[in-house]
Amino acid sequence: MTLTVDDVAAWQPDQLTAAGSAAARIQAELDAALGSAVTDTAALTWSGATATAATARVETEKTRGSAVSAALLELRTAFTQQVTNLAEAKATVLALRDDALNQPAPLGPYGVAPDGTVDATARIAYLRGQAHLVDVEGLVFQEALQAASRTWNLTRALRTAESTATTAQTAVEQATGTLRAAYDGLGEPALNVPAAAPTAPASTTAAPVSYSSGNSSSNGSGTPTGTGTGTDTDTGTGSGTPQYAATGSMPTGPMPTGDKAEWIRQAIEVLRAQGYDVKDSDAAVIAMIIDKESGGNPQAINLWDSNAAAGIPSKGLMQTIDPTFDAYKVSGHDDIWNPVDNIIAGSRYAIERYGSLSNVPGIVAMSSGQGYRGY
Repeated sequence: MTLTVDDVAAWQPDQLTAAGSAAARIQAELDAALGSAVTDTAALTWSGATATAATARVETEKTRGSAVSAALLELRTAFTQQVTNLAEAKATVLALRDDALNQPAPLGPYGVAPDGTVDATARIAYLRGQAHLVDVEGLVFQEALQAASRTWNLTRALRTAESTATTAQTAVEQATGTLRAAYDGLGEPALNVPAAAPTAPASTTAAPVSYSSGNSSSNGSGTPTGTGTGTDTDTGTGSGTPQYAATGSMPTGPMPTGDKAEWIRQAIEVLRAQGYDVKDSDAAVIAMIIDKESGGNPQAINLWDSNAAAGIPSKGLMQTIDPTFDAYKVSGHDDIWNPVDNIIAGSRYAIERYGSLSNVPGIVAMSSGQGYRGY
């Protein structure tokens, strides 16, 4: 990609904002439809093998549809997160170009080439035509120096614009690929054609793992990895935290203690102030998610999966990727490495995606005796 001044002048970053809004609207409509399908099926007064099969099918389609919803969120973020950078890059290029072109008489404008080269040919010709001027060559030298300086500034601004555009393009292409894969995973319900196992909208099923350096799962990544002490299994937690046993009902387990309890308490206060119906007992659910996702390490980071390869590794207690954190953070709590801020964003994501913290797939799975699944 080699951008010219005219290329940048033609940019319309606001169109990305509009596209992001469209993706967000579709995501909201899809989430509402998925939630309604599950609720309506559960409300039917029927039983037996057919009812069980129907409920299972709806849950399967919800999982597949949730992968599409997560991909739409990624696409929305890809559309919107670079808008400011693109607008600033465009403004810088145009300001430098316009300043060169709008120089007043008698010397008049500099010449500006599409590649950002600025020349003072016309201005120098004017100076040399003024016989009464003293030290014309000195003035000519100053004009040439000014043109060179303007060229350096404008070509540098073009390089920055090109880098910004490449970053935005890569993010959109990656998000589009994720959405296409999620859509392909839907299969064909009318023909009951099985699709490939969909990627979970958060992280995939957590395998036994021990934490130390914080290489853990992600709400947009995959199976955690790491080395150290303290294990994390499907029936326990990491870093020596209390174990939760799946008993056939929603697991609550011991309430968190120490720093983790205080982080969760502060996060719940903020969530309630934002209008979320978070109960005191939800602290145990949040603690369980934290234990499974990061082993309770606020500095946990996943450096190996596809998100890491894309430059957006899962981070912190709740293992959020930057786009998810940015979409669900609360004003004044915008540090992904801050444990309270990370809990707030991760919890908002979980509540808005699944309806409540207790509906997070891993919590639901554990309530029926299965292994934890990332959210």
